[in-house]
Amino acid sequence: MKKFSVFLLAAVMLLCLASCSKGGGAAQKAPAGQNYLKVGSLLDAAMNIDPITSTYNQVFHIADAICNRLVQPDPVTMELKPYLIEKFPDVSADSKVFTFQLKKGIKFHNGVELKARDVEYTFTRFFDPKWNNLNTWMADFILGAEAMMEGESTTLAGFKVIDDYTFSIELEYPYTAFIAVLAVPPLAIMPKDACEAAGERWGIDTMIGTGQYKIKSFRPGVELIIERNDDYWGTKAKLDGVQWNQMTLETQLIEWEAGSIDFCDVDVSLVDGFMQKYPNNVLEQTFVGTHWLLFNQSMKPLDDIRVREAIGLATDIDTLCKDYFKGHIAQARGVVPPGIVGYDPNRPLREYNPEKAKQLLAEAGYPNGIDLEVTVRETSSWVEIYQIFQEQYKLANIRLTIEKVDAAGWFEKRSTGHVQYYMMNWYADFLDPDNYLYTIYHSDSANFFSTGFKDSYFDAQLAKGRTLAPGEKQKFYSDLETYLLDEVVAGWPLYTPTGYALCSDRVKDVYYKPDLLMTFEIGYIVE
Repeated sequence: MKKFSVFLLAAVMLLCLASCSKGGGAAQKAPAGQNYLKVGSLLDAAMNIDPITSTYNQVFHIADAICNRLVQPDPVTMELKPYLIEKFPDVSADSKVFTFQLKKGIKFHNGVELKARDVEYTFTRFFDPKWNNLNTWMADFILGAEAMMEGESTTLAGFKVIDDYTFSIELEYPYTAFIAVLAVPPLAIMPKDACEAAGERWGIDTMIGTGQYKIKSFRPGVELIIERNDDYWGTKAKLDGVQWNQMTLETQLIEWEAGSIDFCDVDVSLVDGFMQKYPNNVLEQTFVGTHWLLFNQSMKPLDDIRVREAIGLATDIDTLCKDYFKGHIAQARGVVPPGIVGYDPNRPLREYNPEKAKQLLAEAGYPNGIDLEVTVRETSSWVEIYQIFQEQYKLANIRLTIEKVDAAGWFEKRSTGHVQYYMMNWYADFLDPDNYLYTIYHSDSANFFSTGFKDSYFDAQLAKGRTLAPGEKQKFYSDLETYLLDEVVAGWPLYTPTGYALCSDRVKDVYYKPDLLMTFEIGYIVE
C-alpha cells in the first residue's frame, strides 16, 4: 500500500483579523474568576446540536467544539491534519480502499476509550434512515451507503474493523476529495454505546464527544453552555467555557455595547458605524462561500427559463453591494466561490436590465408581470434585502411577497420543496466544487433545497466530476457551471460574503474561520 498525504486543493483565504484587539471598545468585564466567553446568537437554529440533524453552521460550530473528526483543519492555516488518527491513511493501488490507524488512549467525555467500533458506528449511523441524517450526500460515495439509505442493508459494506484501532473504508469509485470530506462536522465521531442509549434524545438531552469542550447545560432555543474538558487528550482549551444565549440581532448589539456579552455578529449594513465607534473590536473575515438566487423550477411560473432569467435581470446587484452593503461586499461571478477549484475569475458579472426582464416575461405569457413569493426566517437580516428586491422588481412588473416564518417553519417548507424562490447561501464544508454543485443541484436535492431541478445530463456530469484528478477539475467544473447558470438558468449569482463580528477587549483569538465555523480552540480571556 502506498502512503497517502493530502494538502488543501485550493488556497484558503487569509484570516483578516485573527484575534480580538484590546482598545477602544465598550467596557465589557466579566465577574471575577469567570473565564466563560459569552456569545449572543440566533440559537433558535440549534434546537438539536447533533450535526447530522442540521445544515446550519450554528449547529456545526457547536459540534466542532464538542466533538472531533478523523481529520480536521488547523484553526489558523486551515491545512488539513490527521486528528483522531496517527497519520493520513494508506491508500490502495486503485485509490478506493483507505486504511486508518486510530490514536490510542483517546477518551470520550464519559471516560470510555475511543475504538474502531465507535468509528464504524458513526459511519453506519450516518447512512441509517432511522436517524434522518440531512447530510448523507457528503459521503454517499462510500461502498454500501446507497444500500443503507434505501433500506436494503443495515450494515455499511465499505467499512471494515480490523482491530480495536485499525479500520478501512472502501469507496464505490476513486473520489479525490475524500480526505477533505472526513473533516466535515457531520462526520464527528460519536460513542456507540452512549449514542444508542440516548436514542432520539441524542443532541437534545446529551451529546458526548472527544473534543476540547463538553456540554454543561442545554435549553434548546434558549441557552447552551459548554465547559472545558480537563481530560482532553490533546492541547487543553484556555477558556473555562462558552455560553450562548438566544437573542435577536438587534438585542445582540445592545447587549454587546452594554458589556453583557463578549461576542456577536454585526450585519455588514451596520458595520461602518461600529468601525468608527469601536475600531479595535470589529473582526472581518472573507468566507469561502456564495449567495445566489435559487429558483424552484417545480413551481410555476419558475418552470419557464425566461421567467427565471427575468427575475435575475430585475435584480440590481451592483446597487445592493455598493449602497446596502456600503461597498464591503463584492459581486459573485458564479456559484463556485474564489478559493475553490472551478472558480472562473473571468466569468462575466450578471446583467441588470429591468426592461429586458419585462420583455422576457411578456414572451413567456406574462405581459402584466408575475407574482412571486420568498420565504425567510423572521429573525434573519435578509428580510431587509428582500425588501430591497421588492422595490427593484417593481420596475420589471414582478410583485414580490415576503413570507416570514420561524426557523422550524422555514426548514420544513424548504426541505419539502415548497419554497418558490429564495436567496441560497453556501459555505465550504470542504474545498471542492462538488460541495457546491452536487450538493445543491443533484436531482436528489430537488426537494430538500427547493430547487425543483432534475437534469439527467447534469447528474451524469456530476458523477464524472467526482472521479477526476485534481488537475482535471478546473475547466470541467467551470464549463459545468456555465451550463447551470447560462444555459438552464438554475441560479443567479449575487455576492461573495464577508462577515463581521464584535469582540470584547478581554477576549483574544476567538474568531470565525473562512469556513464560517467559529473557533474556540486557541482562544483565551485576558486576566
